Amino acid sequence: MRKNILFLCFLLSSCGAVTQEELNARLAQINRRIEKLEEEQRTIRAQQIKTEERVDALSQNLASLRLEVERLRVEGRTSLPQPIPSKPENVSQSQPAKVEGQPRTQPIQPEPFVQRPQEGQRGVETLSPDYEKEYKSALDLYNLRQLNQAKEKFIEFIRKYPKTPLTDNAYLWLGVVYRDLGDNVRAEAVWRTLEERCKRGEMVDCNKLPSAYLQLARLYEAQGNNEKAREYYEAILKEFPLSEEAEVAKKKLGR
Repeated sequence: MRKNILFLCFLLSSCGAVTQEELNARLAQINRRIEKLEEEQRTIRAQQIKTEERVDALSQNLASLRLEVERLRVEGRTSLPQPIPSKPENVSQSQPAKVEGQPRTQPIQPEPFVQRPQEGQRGVETLSPDYEKEYKSALDLYNLRQLNQAKEKFIEFIRKYPKTPLTDNAYLWLGVVYRDLGDNVRAEAVWRTLEERCKRGEMVDCNKLPSAYLQLARLYEAQGNNEKAREYYEAILKEFPLSEEAEVAKKKLGR
């Protein structure tokens, strides 16, 4: 900056006779413009920081709302009354005949209720509704910030129920638990495992994959690995362009 001012002074002096007062006035005018531009630059930078903070706050609020929706959805499903087995057709209502060696009054035990695979969901295991309760139990532990207990519960759930509509949810939240515990290495490994299992077609449902992508992008961004973070932001836009995570990715990529 000083070199530019000296060059300007030389240029003015070479163009004709300029009094010291005129030179000082021009220099003062230039300095005022420089100060004004620097002030505008500081203002723009402050506004940018506020905007980034606002985006981060909105992202956190969005994550909290998603957690609340997830909790209510699981509670709603687990609170539904279990279906009562219907009586077989064309069966006599009279008392069954006494069988040798078996008391006549012994009740007939109904078959346990199991969830049948829905159409289009290949590979869904025949499951008891207990898996939803166990998932909710792990999620409740996380909400109570009992992170170590939640970690064990989610790990147990994944081992016990490798193919359910909630297994991808368990992978996502297990990674979140590890992250909150400060173990980013394991958090990354869990989210990458979910990604790989989804790509190999080993999961019944992968609706939490865009959230896992977003968590990985933020993790790499926090580590200063902007190239890897950009890779996952791009993956969100390419594979899940209509998702809520895509809106966050657009802002991060300036689109």
